[in-house]
Amino acid sequence: MEHSKPSLPRAHRWRRDTVELAAVFLSVTAADLVAKLVVDGPDGPVVLAGSAAALLATALLHAWWSPHAPPPTTLWRVRTTALAHTHTTLADHRITLLSLHPHPTTDELFLRTPRSLDPTALTSLLTTTGHTVEDVPTRIA
Repeated sequence: MEHSKPSLPRAHRWRRDTVELAAVFLSVTAADLVAKLVVDGPDGPVVLAGSAAALLATALLHAWWSPHAPPPTTLWRVRTTALAHTHTTLADHRITLLSLHPHPTTDELFLRTPRSLDPTALTSLLTTTGHTVEDVPTRIA
């Protein structure tokens, strides 16, 4: 029984790798077809060289932007009451309040947090500042 558990992810990876390989073959075939159609056209080599330059510029922009991109974040849904001073508490911990849905008994918050923040840390952060968290925060994305 213990040996069957590690084999499941391996089989799943094999299927995913097969699909990715099929996608690569399909895209290479499509690119070859487009290249043959473009080269045989009146301005084919110029269009092909322009496309290659645009692709190279996009790759360079992506390489430059990657270190400058914002850190990865997580989206949460939190049901809480007593929203006094929420904005200062959240801002101190780099948490963004995206949306607030007031309800008669509780309020529903949608938060963007640093990926390192887990549900227990988020709950303890809100409860230590006087908020009543109704249930465990739900990770959305």
